Amino acid sequence: MAYCSPATAVALVGQEVSAELLAVAASIIHRYTRYRWASTALIETFSGTGGGSSLFLRFPVISVTTFTIDFGDGTDAEQTEGTDFDVRKAIGELVSYKGLPIGTNNLIVTYNYGWQSTDSFYDDTYASVQMAEAMIALYLKKNPLLMSKLGVPGATLEFGDKVGGITPFHQYLAMVPKPDEFGSVGTL
Repeated sequence: MAYCSPATAVALVGQEVSAELLAVAASIIHRYTRYRWASTALIETFSGTGGGSSLFLRFPVISVTTFTIDFGDGTDAEQTEGTDFDVRKAIGELVSYKGLPIGTNNLIVTYNYGWQSTDSFYDDTYASVQMAEAMIALYLKKNPLLMSKLGVPGATLEFGDKVGGITPFHQYLAMVPKPDEFGSVGTL
């Protein structure tokens, strides 16, 4: 999922970049920030340990559509927010009032997470994300050999390989907030 279209990227950086390069740039931003800068739907499964009552979802959570417990015997129990569980949306914590039963992939949560246009800081931050995405895509267009390194499992080019003393993408990512910096951008 790219944050800007090829037409928007041209307006931002003055050159054409493909939708594919924009998608790669978005994935670099996701790895760097661990956030989604637009609403993203997700189904996640967790294994219950029999102890504790919290599941940690990707954050910020916008809404939980369903939370289901699979008891492994052919029965499922759909949980109700406010009665069976609560969600601390800003930190992505789902708290079950009844605990989390033991099982493998027996806890299924369908939810939406990411930032929304209603967040007070969204307009400025989203514009920074779009600019970073367009600039990274342009950098990749001008340095096509980097694309082969990005697909290698364990490759850390975007953060670990230094070129001229800095990481290749760090200069573009500097304007995009990370979780440890985010308290100054928005209210969690």
